[in-house]
Amino acid sequence: MTNILLDLELDELSLVDRPANQAATICLIKRDESMEDMEKGYDSYLDERKSYYMGKGMGEDEAMKKAKEELEKMSAEEKKELMARLNKADEAEVTEDAVDQSELFLAEVDALKAEVSRLSKALEDNGYVVSEEEVTKAEEPEYVEFDGEKVVKSDIPAPVLKALEEAEIAKRHIELKKQADEILPNFDNEIAATLLAHVAKDDAIVEALKAADAAMGASMQEIGEASVEADMASPQDKLDSMVKSYMDENAIAKSGYAKAYAAVAKTDEGKALISKLYKGE
Repeated sequence: MTNILLDLELDELSLVDRPANQAATICLIKRDESMEDMEKGYDSYLDERKSYYMGKGMGEDEAMKKAKEELEKMSAEEKKELMARLNKADEAEVTEDAVDQSELFLAEVDALKAEVSRLSKALEDNGYVVSEEEVTKAEEPEYVEFDGEKVVKSDIPAPVLKALEEAEIAKRHIELKKQADEILPNFDNEIAATLLAHVAKDDAIVEALKAADAAMGASMQEIGEASVEADMASPQDKLDSMVKSYMDENAIAKSGYAKAYAAVAKTDEGKALISKLYKGE
């Protein structure tokens, strides 16, 4: 396989009678650039001196002739010093250009940083979270209402938030008990409040509970003697029996009576019994 060697620096090239790589070829060019550099330097010097003499009032041709005469009169050492001075000036010019480019680059970087900062602030003001890796939409803050004013939940210290939540629960319970007194006056107030907390949004169940409450109130009035068997067969007794059975089957404590009642009230049989109570049957 043929190998191509690139970017080699050869310190020596020798002619030998038995080459190691007989098929190898090389293109060698030797050129002395020092003369060209000197000519460029001299041209620069001549232009500089020509301008000087033209400033003194000479014509262009006369000024150039004067400059060439000066150059010809210089010794080899003076010409060497002249070239050194010109090279130094060129290096200084290159350095100055590099500094200018560097300053321009830094200015562009500062401008880009300012633009990134402006865009980041605009995004943050519009509800976005900006990081080095990505831009995401910020989550909507959760609010709590206190004395008619909305406050960001995360801004409230945990102990204060807990106290506020407990106070809100207590306030709600008081409102439910008051509502229970108005809607279900014949129920136990605590049980009625618990029932309403579970079914307040279900108008059908609330109406059924009102009917049960009315029937309960009517049953408390003396309407003459009734047999024990007849009382046991009343819709109210059956409904109470169903609630008790539900509590026993689901191991519900007495404090869960309202939950059991609400569950029974949702069944077809429970709805039928409540309907009978509502009709006074």
